[in-house]
Amino acid sequence: MKKTHLLLSFCLLSLAAFSQAPFPTERDMNLFKKSKTLVVLEPDIFSDFNIYIKEAVEQHWKITPYEFVELKEFEERRTDSSYSFLVLTQTSFERDKSNVYYSFLNLLLGADVRNIGEMPEFCSIPLSYSKVEEPRYPAKLGIMLTFMQDHVNRIASDIKAAGLKNLSYYNRYANQVKDKILLVTSADLAGEVNTLKKIQATYPHDVRLVSEEEVVEAIENKAPNTIIVHKVGPENTNKSGWCYKALFGTEDSKLYFFDHHTVSEKRPDGLLEQDFRRLR
Repeated sequence: MKKTHLLLSFCLLSLAAFSQAPFPTERDMNLFKKSKTLVVLEPDIFSDFNIYIKEAVEQHWKITPYEFVELKEFEERRTDSSYSFLVLTQTSFERDKSNVYYSFLNLLLGADVRNIGEMPEFCSIPLSYSKVEEPRYPAKLGIMLTFMQDHVNRIASDIKAAGLKNLSYYNRYANQVKDKILLVTSADLAGEVNTLKKIQATYPHDVRLVSEEEVVEAIENKAPNTIIVHKVGPENTNKSGWCYKALFGTEDSKLYFFDHHTVSEKRPDGLLEQDFRRLR
């Protein structure tokens, strides 16, 4: 089970959800296609998220008309199914004993329900660990938004495919990673695989240890046949919690791998040797 709150800059709005958000029905999908997507901004006028999401939506959101709105408008319109919503939330999970929060980007459909956790959810992508001061997702938002739209179209083509509720559905494409260029940064890697020599002892394919700037360049140029890592973890703020790992194509915005693990001394933050073993 997860607890979801709208993300505010200075406090958490008490709209807690104690159950998994419902997977869209065929009716929900038809309503979504006709909806206007309201992109909910943080109330803090200095919010970096507002800058990042505006730029990414204007460049990449094609599936529905959209409008940028304030939080109060979300509260007023969230029960109206003629609207869908891109909204930043903070989410914690009961199975996560560290009781920390993660920032997620959620695509929801308006519904006349008590809290946001009961609104039909088309997609939910972890963006950052809430305590990390400098999140690493901004350059990847365009890829994520394109993926979200492709994910919605995939649901529409097979509305009964309940497996699409979880991003691990896309692990069926993990065996394609070895045929592409995999870019990793030092911040993506656990200590057991923090050099090319260590990685290639398990994963003898085209992997390159690069800088954050080189990752951004690959994204901006839509580098062909290339995959980048989106890793969400506690970084240096905590020694516990969950580490999320996603591999996206820079050319096709396709998700090739998604998983998470509990951070511990034996399984630290970052891609693990066992992740590379699954990809080879």
